[in-house]
Amino acid sequence: MPNFVQTQQYESSSESDDTMDQQNVQEKIKIKRNFDWIRDKCFSNDTDAQIAIKREEQWSRYFTNKVQDGVKVHYRCNKVKFRGTQCNAAIYLFYPHNSDEVILFRANNEHNHTDSSKHYFFSEEMKQNIQELFDMRLKPKKIYEVLEEKNFKITRNQVNNYLTQLRKQKFGPSSLSLGELESWCQEKHTVPQSDDESFVVSFHIHYEDDSDDDDEDVVDDGNKFRFFLSSKRLLQIASISTKLHADATYKLNWQGFPVLVVGTSDCDRKFHPFGLAVYTDEKEPEFEFIFKSISDGVNRITGSAFTPEVLIADGSGAIRNAFQKFFNRDKMVMCWSHMRRNVEKKLKSLKIDSKKTKEILDDIETLQLCESETVFRNVSSLFLKQWNKTEKEFTEYFENEWLTVLDSWYEGYNGAFTPSTNNQLEATNKVIKDEHTFRERHTLSRFLTVASDIVNKWSMSRNQNQTDPVVFSTEPTIPLAKWTNAYHFAKSSKSVLQLQSKRKGFIDYYIPTGDVANITKNEIQRYQRKQWTSSAQFKDLQFGIWKVTLPNIGSEWKNGFCNCPNFLKEYICKHVIGMAIGLKHCKPPSIAKDVPLGEKRKRGRPRKATQALLID
Repeated sequence: MPNFVQTQQYESSSESDDTMDQQNVQEKIKIKRNFDWIRDKCFSNDTDAQIAIKREEQWSRYFTNKVQDGVKVHYRCNKVKFRGTQCNAAIYLFYPHNSDEVILFRANNEHNHTDSSKHYFFSEEMKQNIQELFDMRLKPKKIYEVLEEKNFKITRNQVNNYLTQLRKQKFGPSSLSLGELESWCQEKHTVPQSDDESFVVSFHIHYEDDSDDDDEDVVDDGNKFRFFLSSKRLLQIASISTKLHADATYKLNWQGFPVLVVGTSDCDRKFHPFGLAVYTDEKEPEFEFIFKSISDGVNRITGSAFTPEVLIADGSGAIRNAFQKFFNRDKMVMCWSHMRRNVEKKLKSLKIDSKKTKEILDDIETLQLCESETVFRNVSSLFLKQWNKTEKEFTEYFENEWLTVLDSWYEGYNGAFTPSTNNQLEATNKVIKDEHTFRERHTLSRFLTVASDIVNKWSMSRNQNQTDPVVFSTEPTIPLAKWTNAYHFAKSSKSVLQLQSKRKGFIDYYIPTGDVANITKNEIQRYQRKQWTSSAQFKDLQFGIWKVTLPNIGSEWKNGFCNCPNFLKEYICKHVIGMAIGLKHCKPPSIAKDVPLGEKRKRGRPRKATQALLID
């Protein structure tokens, strides 16, 4: 058996030298300040002592020292920085164990700091100014500039540090655990007395280590949450609405959690939010939970059911599937603005020249104005046939993407009084970022406060007791300009042909467009056949005649509709109003009758009057 010999560990010569050097190095001597303490004052309680120190405006709390017979709280001169050489002047408060008195001791040393003008300190006036500017939602840079204009001596770091304190006071701590979020949701889950106070309608918290999963919709493991915020007034509006808008917005919180804004639109195309939801995943169960929250909230507050007839959203499959599954409805409008932007991107990626791009977009805009599904299908075929010869790749994309599943972007998809875009909600998302978060991302803990304020303001703005409230319009509001145009249309010499409508209780009126004054029965028959051989022929026939449909009951004329683009977009047009004026169903306001009283006199000397005829 071989003999093994242990090898000696290697040791460099430099290591032994270093050891010798370290032994010779002397530790740096720390110079300790000596104080000659003099008893200065005696106070009956701590409050009086603190007030006395605050009045001197030069002391900051430094450290606390526990001694055998009491506690000493030391204060340093705040004319110098905390991290650095301290001033020789100092004080401390002594709290004896056997008495309630507080004794002030002062060091028998003079202040030895210099150049104190570089260090600026907060006065109460300065704090009040910063608080006011902070409440005005100004940016830190702007706050600093305003303070400089007011000749306050302060550094930018001091402004930022004080703003950090204010944010903490207003929004709470910057971090939030899942348990704290659940506790917050439970506290806010109670329905408040006020109609405008925000509360959590529904919430769901899922912990990663949950063993029993009653939640069938939780597919992935992990910590997840979802909650929906609203108010009693907003849920009351939801109870009378038939349209549902939904869209997610981002970049509102640091964690990147999506925020879903849901609401409805009225007959004036104004958006009315129901509330907002924050969640971790953008999947079908999340959106189904939110729709259920609205339905449960409406039933909880009003006792009625929430049954929207149509969804207006983008092409998100999760939102559309959740709507169809929960409400058992298949009417879902694809936002026309989203569709157009995607088509423009596709045309740009295919590098189609600008002239053809403009022609294609013009044809798509014409296609978007179709008044019914029958017209849309026929004109779509003409569009594909026309452009398939030269732009086959684009037509294949267009047919697969926008004529199969997401084919509900034309005006007549759900009849009259249904918006074709989600622009109203998109504008609300912009307001949230511009006026509430100021394009800053908040931590989730602080965004909870911001979200509650947003819902509260939405609700208060719809309080009818407020000055100039936001009203939910159940019929289109007619502006003065439209009354004026309708009055002139009613006074025009256009011929109008009347036919019985296929709709029971309605009458159809056919009106020539543009400068054409007359219309024949043959032209109406060609219009009714809706047979075209090209897109150009469709434009000539379809937009050459306007069909106004009015109810037989004159007082219900606002329930009429027209196939002109203006009516499809705004739910009212001069043709409907003008026909109602002509049929004596309504009277225009006097101010709308802008009949000129005379013309301005021409420049120059007026012509001399002719001599009168003299008769003997």
